[in-house]
Amino acid sequence: MLTRTKGCLQLVGVLISIWLGHVGSQAVVDNRCYLENGGSAESFFVSEDVPVGSIIGVLKINGDTSETGNINLSLKEVDSPVAILPGTKELSLTKLLDKEGISGPSSVYVNVICERKHTADPNFAIPVSIRVTDANDNAPIFVNAPYVLNISEVTVVGTRVLQGIKAVDADQLGPFSTVHYTVLPGPHSDFFVFVNGLEGTLVLRKALDYETLSNFTIGIRAQDQGNPPQYTDTVIFVNIIDADDQNPKFYDERYTATLPDNAAKGTKLRVFPREIAAYDQDLGINANIFYTLNSDTQDSRYFELDRVSGSVTVKRAIPEDDLLQPVTMVIRATQFDNADRYALATLAISRPGTSLRELQFLQDHYQAGVLENVPLDSVLLTVITNKPKDKRLKYWLSNYTDIFSISINGDIVLKKPLDYETIDNYVFYAFATDSFMNTSAFVNITVLNVNDWDPRFRYPQYEFYVPDISLSQLLPGTVIGKVEAADGDRGDRVTLALRGPESRMFAIEDSGDIVLGDLSDLNTSTAHLVAVATDTGIPPRQASVPVIVHLPDTVVRFAGRTSANSYTVFVIFGVILGVLSLVIIALIVHIQKNKRPKLGTATNFDVRTKFEGFKRTNPIYDEKRLVGVGTKMQNPLFNPKEDSADPLYTATVKTTRMFPGTTNGNGRAKMGAVQQTLPRSRHKFPAPAPPQVPRGGGGGGRSPAGSSTTTTTATPSPVSRFSRMPHWPTEAIPKRVKKLSWDDRNSCAHMTREIDPSVSVTPVEETRREDNLTVYF
Repeated sequence: MLTRTKGCLQLVGVLISIWLGHVGSQAVVDNRCYLENGGSAESFFVSEDVPVGSIIGVLKINGDTSETGNINLSLKEVDSPVAILPGTKELSLTKLLDKEGISGPSSVYVNVICERKHTADPNFAIPVSIRVTDANDNAPIFVNAPYVLNISEVTVVGTRVLQGIKAVDADQLGPFSTVHYTVLPGPHSDFFVFVNGLEGTLVLRKALDYETLSNFTIGIRAQDQGNPPQYTDTVIFVNIIDADDQNPKFYDERYTATLPDNAAKGTKLRVFPREIAAYDQDLGINANIFYTLNSDTQDSRYFELDRVSGSVTVKRAIPEDDLLQPVTMVIRATQFDNADRYALATLAISRPGTSLRELQFLQDHYQAGVLENVPLDSVLLTVITNKPKDKRLKYWLSNYTDIFSISINGDIVLKKPLDYETIDNYVFYAFATDSFMNTSAFVNITVLNVNDWDPRFRYPQYEFYVPDISLSQLLPGTVIGKVEAADGDRGDRVTLALRGPESRMFAIEDSGDIVLGDLSDLNTSTAHLVAVATDTGIPPRQASVPVIVHLPDTVVRFAGRTSANSYTVFVIFGVILGVLSLVIIALIVHIQKNKRPKLGTATNFDVRTKFEGFKRTNPIYDEKRLVGVGTKMQNPLFNPKEDSADPLYTATVKTTRMFPGTTNGNGRAKMGAVQQTLPRSRHKFPAPAPPQVPRGGGGGGRSPAGSSTTTTTATPSPVSRFSRMPHWPTEAIPKRVKKLSWDDRNSCAHMTREIDPSVSVTPVEETRREDNLTVYF
């Protein structure tokens, strides 16, 4: 028995062991071909400049892919630009990628097939997405380059002369496609400059001169903001057009002539050093010139100047006792096509053997205004004596000899550059001597300001980092950095501005502080700006520097949420505004509908006529106690305590009546107001009998058209006028009335209510008190 029991126990133990082993084997799960992160797809980011053969990612799939492993990986697509290296989980690039989709695909989507070895389970398909990111692999390309510019030489400095320059970068929007334009250094690069480096508008920076330079070429560059940047160069062919910007010029500035003895009328004078002649300095125009005497002096009445040839002849006989001293005349050479273009020269005529006894300048005071950028060795002005041909003459200056010099012909020449910001006025004397006599003249040279300084920034580039602080501290107006700019011109003020696609999210103050603005459109943690400084000179000049602002990722995420929330609030506000508009329109329609008067018939009855006899026969009727139309609180004569107990309380009722047969200007029945005075006796007398209104209107008298009341003639009742309560006219009480005090149900129960368009209130409910007075208005 014991042996049998022991055997049974062993058999049970064996069965339990087998069952536990089966359950344990079922608990082991085969996770091969599943992703390690528990997802259903893989994704990778690859830059478009990654070379072919590079490893772009590793598949995180459970299982061993080696030759002795338990899984096998392959691609479902045959012509995919990626491949799986044998025996590994690595994805290799087999073709070039291109974010712009020109030289390669801009995105890749493949399916990885995972096969479980040594099992009949179906294969797994794992989607893999490869996103291509942008790289600075494209240079800006000029549109319609090279460029040709035809410009007049009289174009004012600061004029925008070419606005069609444009370069396009094929890279994705951002710093890699933001183009900056510059003029390349060269022999003539100082003639033009771009208004702003971010736009292709060319401005004339220096005055042109056809006679000096008729055409030239400059180089320009378009460069993106990548690191390193990509750029493209091109040229601009500049053709200068000649303009009438030059005055005529005499071949000589001084001419002399000797009057022959016994010179008769018509005698032609011989002029030295050559015949008087002038030419147009605009070589491309070469206008014709005519000659005149600049002034009709007393001495010039003897001579005549030919307008075309410039020859001088004697006009009339000259007395021998006249012209004992040399005569100096001013000759004017003027263009035929432009009288504003002329030149002056002097002609000195003398008798043989005559000369001035005293040396002197032709003017005591010389004055000239000179631009501060006038070139060196320029003649600023000329001082002339009455002996211009005397070879013994010598000139010198009293001071400022290091800046100015004077030639043997009296020309004051600039030796040192002028600077308006240093000295703007020079005053000195010019002296002349012929070794026997000396003379002097006062000279005043005023320096005119020129905007010859560009604004300058302290640094060529600014880069600011915003710390990762709480969002409550990054409010609009928060200062994130400061730029500094100055101008070398005296009196010029510099204004600052921000340019660029992301400049609307920032602002710059006059002090140079860059502050935060509206960040709702922010979608990147790096903002690229351009700070532009403009001076107040004429013409204004500009300078710019790039500014980079690095923002924390928390600000970028918060700006995105703020933009979405702002859009949601805007939609909700629009829906609410639409609903309110519909409600307002419905209320207006309802009010207009209820205020429209109902047309009906009216009874020719005048309440005042009914009670006129009562007023005359009642000795205790008090006219002063009448209560005016309106509510109790509006009537200054109403006393609630006194009038509620006074049986003589009266009120005046204003109702609107319609008079049949009469119309107003728009064709509607006319409405009139009826004043009813309702007395209440101190004693309880019966009310008078109601008047008999004739049927059909046979005995009633109608008031004239346009009258505000209607009276009815009726035969008085033989019954005492105090035997009954007043009988109210059927249509004298408006349908909508307002209760002023007590009401009389018996007096008002039979009345028909009409609509009074001047009163919009709720009709009064009838009460059960019999001896109370109800007042309507």
